[in-house]
Amino acid sequence: MNALGTKRVIGPLSPPPSAFTESVVFTHPGGDAELRCTYERSGSMYVGGLRFHRVRAYRFRTEGHCTPWHIEDAYDTLVEVEHSEWIGELLAAEPSETWGHWKIRHFLIYLDGAGAYEIAAEDVEWLPEEAPL
Repeated sequence: MNALGTKRVIGPLSPPPSAFTESVVFTHPGGDAELRCTYERSGSMYVGGLRFHRVRAYRFRTEGHCTPWHIEDAYDTLVEVEHSEWIGELLAAEPSETWGHWKIRHFLIYLDGAGAYEIAAEDVEWLPEEAPL
């Protein structure tokens, strides 16, 4: 186990074979957060992504500030970081009146051309694939 935690692969962001061609957009208006991107697959363009539920925190590193740990197993792939020090820090800072109320998991994905996104959330789901407008 790495001091940052061990990674468990959940799955690729988009169905293979695909190539990301446009900027990634992360939005967090409160509660849930979404990570969306446009990619090319089999000659057609698609929009897809992830929705994170009950987000408690998130952080981002540009490509130049990522370590090999942020990239390995997480390249265009969603992973869950188990035994996460970051989640431990968040739980330690939780107010006593809400202690134990939140289920917090550490998700990580590295997207080529963008960087590493880390989200502390209760759960995640894949967004339906759509044709861009």
